[in-house]
Amino acid sequence: MRRTLTSAALGLATVLLIGSCMGGQAGGGAADGPPKPGGNLNVAVPTDPQSLDMVANPGQVTAHIGNMMYEKLFEVDRGFTARPMLVEDYTTSPDRLTYTFKLRQGVTFHDGNPLTSEDVVASLKRWQQVHRTGQLVTPDIDAITPTDPATVTIKLKKPRYPLINELAGAGTEIYEAKNLAGVAPTGFAQDKAIGTGPYKLKSWDIGRELVLERYTGYKSRSEEDWGGQAGAKHAYLDTVTYKVVSDQDALINGLQTGQWDHIMPTNDQYEPLRNNPAVVVHNLPGGNDNVVIPNFNTGSKFADPRAREALNLLLDKPAINAATGGSKDLTLETGAFASPDNKQFYSTAGEEVYKAHDPEKAKQLLAAAGINAGATIRIVTTNSYPEFGKWAVLIQDSLSKIGINTKIDTFDFATMLGTLTKEPGGWDITTLFFDSALTSPAQMPALTLGTLNGSTSPELDGLMAEFNASTTPEQAKAVVDKLQAFTWKQLSVITLSQSKLYAAYSPKLKGYGDFYRVFWNTWLAS
Repeated sequence: MRRTLTSAALGLATVLLIGSCMGGQAGGGAADGPPKPGGNLNVAVPTDPQSLDMVANPGQVTAHIGNMMYEKLFEVDRGFTARPMLVEDYTTSPDRLTYTFKLRQGVTFHDGNPLTSEDVVASLKRWQQVHRTGQLVTPDIDAITPTDPATVTIKLKKPRYPLINELAGAGTEIYEAKNLAGVAPTGFAQDKAIGTGPYKLKSWDIGRELVLERYTGYKSRSEEDWGGQAGAKHAYLDTVTYKVVSDQDALINGLQTGQWDHIMPTNDQYEPLRNNPAVVVHNLPGGNDNVVIPNFNTGSKFADPRAREALNLLLDKPAINAATGGSKDLTLETGAFASPDNKQFYSTAGEEVYKAHDPEKAKQLLAAAGINAGATIRIVTTNSYPEFGKWAVLIQDSLSKIGINTKIDTFDFATMLGTLTKEPGGWDITTLFFDSALTSPAQMPALTLGTLNGSTSPELDGLMAEFNASTTPEQAKAVVDKLQAFTWKQLSVITLSQSKLYAAYSPKLKGYGDFYRVFWNTWLAS
């Protein structure tokens, strides 16, 4: 991935998938008994992470592993609320333009070097340059400076309501400044994969397995009840071994026979696994927003808004979800771009547009947009996430029923993103999913896809600015409703559904149950 994505794709891609690993409290607790240090946890993953640079690489596997290694100034707890992590405390000036962050003392990187304000500033400036959220936040930032070795100051040009949430978002991981000097947009090498988290990189046999080991110099926070990515982190496990297992049969059989302790199965495996008494399965709040993305750019057949309206009316969303979503327990029939668990951003605005289905009117609108029987629509998708390809085939089937031809081009995820950005007008539809538990509009791909599909607009920019100028949660929520209604008006994305996450693992794994694939605070029963 790091060798095939353009820098523009990297900035966008990091907000597409990297955050899709959140979940909520569900599993471990007092019933698991006292923690037992030691042992190795075998975790099956569908692909090699390809890079451990979480800014440059948007993959889920990179996020899952990176969250064990790196930390941020703030992290989200089990309720998706931002909490201080590498920050000891902070102050905000009365005019809300100056934030002063005091760093925790005694925190060190995996190579033993102390965390300093220089590391924070270098990491955040890279976030501003490379990460899509950072690029959107940058116009409001006047300066990020190291006031002293333990203090960082952020000065804003105007107040920004979601700043703390954005500092808890993907891409703000803190790396050593020396390892970021001159780093290419495609990311750093594995010898620079050094963070402040409870686990560090031990070995990496690319394409086969990656091993993390306990960082004995880790300094934990004391808060035991925050959960999620925040609070106390106890590294009970000696090592965590990530095995690349792409075959679903091998994945399931390996869990049942004890070869793997934790797996990442597809949704269609949920019911069989849930009914297997030898396996632990439970749902996690949060999840993914499953979307079809029409291309607004000149050259695409969907540059015409009538064509986008037609596509939304054509798609039988309940039928598509039934064919690809697995258990009904995992599928939410909603047009929201945020999970109901993400209360500050969940909205029902635009639900009537989401539910609309009229193939005959869709055919008329396509004809009005110049797309008649015999025309060919190009769908670009990926085989890296099986759901994407399934959605593409079902869209193809829907279009064929009204006489429209389709050409489906399937790539690995990195090449797909590169194709979309290198050929802005050369494709018509793509399929993706987004994290539905993000906590700032600037983090949400449904609102920031302009660099991918040309859907930027002055009206959207104005609504984003209105949210950023909010001063209360009530004001912010009112703007969220406007943002979602606008998304369904212009159809920058067409949501099919939301998918809940679920965990499947061995009964030997104890203390597990906050966020997906968070293995600090977990241990193995003897």
